[in-house]
Amino acid sequence: MVFLLNRLIPKQITERSMLLQIIYTISKSALRLKIRNINKHNLFIVIICFLFGSAFIINTGAFAQSLGKSELPVKDPAQENYPELAFDGVRNMLSIDQILSCIKDSSENGLLFDMNGITILLDGTTIDPNQVYGSIEVGPFPFESKEVDYTYHRFRRFSRIQKGKGSLMVDYLLQPSHNSEDWVSEGQIVVRITLHLETDTIDKKLGIYDTYVFFKKEDSIYIKKPSIIEGPFVNMITSNDPTTIIVSFRTDIPVKAQVIVNHDKIFTDSIPLTRHEIKITGLKPDKKYNYYIQIENMKTKIYSFRSAPFPGKETVCFAYIGDSREGLGGGEYNFMGVNRKTLEKIMNLAFLGGADFFLVGGDLINGYTTVKKDFVNQFYFWKQTVAGFFHERPIYAGMGNHEALVRVYDDGSRYGITLDRWPYDTESSEAVFAQEFVHPLNGPETEDARLPSYKENVYSFQYGLVKVIAFNNNYWVSYNTQKFGGCPEGYIMEDQLDWIKQELKKADNDKTVKYVILFAQEPVFPNGGHIDDAMWYEGNNTVRAYIYNTKTKKLQPEKKGIIEIRNELVKAISRCKKVAAVLGADEHSYSKVLIDKNVPIGHMKKDDKNNNGKLGDEGEEYSCYSDLKYPTWYFSAGDAGAPYYSEEKTPWNSYWKGKSDNHYYYFSSQEHVLIFEADNQKISLTVYNPYAEIIDKIDDLMKVK
Repeated sequence: MVFLLNRLIPKQITERSMLLQIIYTISKSALRLKIRNINKHNLFIVIICFLFGSAFIINTGAFAQSLGKSELPVKDPAQENYPELAFDGVRNMLSIDQILSCIKDSSENGLLFDMNGITILLDGTTIDPNQVYGSIEVGPFPFESKEVDYTYHRFRRFSRIQKGKGSLMVDYLLQPSHNSEDWVSEGQIVVRITLHLETDTIDKKLGIYDTYVFFKKEDSIYIKKPSIIEGPFVNMITSNDPTTIIVSFRTDIPVKAQVIVNHDKIFTDSIPLTRHEIKITGLKPDKKYNYYIQIENMKTKIYSFRSAPFPGKETVCFAYIGDSREGLGGGEYNFMGVNRKTLEKIMNLAFLGGADFFLVGGDLINGYTTVKKDFVNQFYFWKQTVAGFFHERPIYAGMGNHEALVRVYDDGSRYGITLDRWPYDTESSEAVFAQEFVHPLNGPETEDARLPSYKENVYSFQYGLVKVIAFNNNYWVSYNTQKFGGCPEGYIMEDQLDWIKQELKKADNDKTVKYVILFAQEPVFPNGGHIDDAMWYEGNNTVRAYIYNTKTKKLQPEKKGIIEIRNELVKAISRCKKVAAVLGADEHSYSKVLIDKNVPIGHMKKDDKNNNGKLGDEGEEYSCYSDLKYPTWYFSAGDAGAPYYSEEKTPWNSYWKGKSDNHYYYFSSQEHVLIFEADNQKISLTVYNPYAEIIDKIDDLMKVK
């Protein structure tokens, strides 16, 4: 197919990768929409027609022009002679695909690791693989697979890499004293590769890479088999359709894989793929199922999942965290964009606590990279860290400001001119986020077709009697909005805001929905670490999004500023009596605050006495918002491993701290996880640190209504 695409489309057209992504996206959507009865022959004809049609359209020139820089909704800094930084913010020097390409068959003590042919790093550096040294550690995966439900990495054998070569000592794991899995001649191993580059000055750290390999020993030769390198994960376990789920996983080469459910129901890919999303159908609500993946004769461990209950039924337990990106302390606190040490503790705590699903409010990874493969790598290591939960229970994630795949231009400042990466269909933060997760497809459409899609970064779903609304206040982020366009952190465009209002109204009118949870990354009411941005900007309503008008050649500001948008959101939320909590993150701390019509939050028409678009100037006060109907809990819960923040003064926390009964506000700098439990009587919250100590507790979130 790639050969045909390259032949059909002239070399000067640079949108080939975009068309491949479109084909992938169409296939992905088709699978989710139950288009599963198409055979391989018909699918091939459809794709060929698509390629010929695409080639014709592209060659008209109109298509190329429509994708050109003149149609961008931002100003291109390159047009003003700012040099683009092609390799900015890169954390992983090698892609996981490059690492896997180095693992090969061998007749020695196991599989061979050979970096011959790897000459360019992801940061653009040219290397001699003979100058690479490091180590290899291997262990069985999953360890004690017949005993454990929650999988984890455990290594047993160490070997060295010299001159870019080493050995994965699989034979050691087959010895009677080390064969924990009772293998005969085949199995799955976890591999940790630690790499350094020898230089004339200070040696360069190339990173630590964990991955997985299926192997088989035939006679004296160890053979690398097609391997599942990510997952399997269970997704879309919702009461919207409790009869289906989606099992996702990744393989190192294109294969047709099978998901076997309860040992007798088989679901298969229609074509060979590396990214697999297989829809499981015919399930009964609220029932436990076993499943495993099979590729050729290789099988995974047997995992389990429970299908969702009917809407409005059963008790529900779920967890929430934010900001699991790298912390401080070295080692697994700084694992390739993720704080693996803290995150794994928290995920296991929620698993043992019986959470049915997990919400993650953004800043999963460090991000802020200009290299797509580095960005994907960081998600790879994040999903690897949460896999013990994700194998058996679904995770729903939101986008944080660190979920940023960007273009950076050098203007002499510390961070440069930073914009969401284009082309938006394939390279934007939003597009890659959608590629990496399996989320509902019911988000809003963008009013401006030039902007990135909301698909899979804005969505809603129901589980039992709880409805969850995921909104994105880190959409199309730019850090130079007034000069080049884009959205500032915390801002919500009108099309998304209208969608949120509609979702709240639907929840109000749905008798099966008893509680509503909203979550996004930027806190609506920050309390420490991000009072100068989030949805507050210390009262600066001049902050807003700008869209480039290609006709006037000018940037057009959105009508409403950040404070107006925030207040409109808060007002809509207060109109829905079913809202139990609004969850944010970004601040690496835990805080709760109750917002009602008596709490000062700032009102532009009342408080901006000098009409400069900013609140809090000398002589100005912060008013309450009398239009609020029902009191609502707002949380900032963003410390699943990122460096901590401490409390700062805001109008709302000052109000509650001035009360003798201040149970309606609390702040802690501890790492934490929020565990919610809901039934027909109430929905409660307990906040734990990673060592299972209770930080805070609210017995009934709805009591304030």
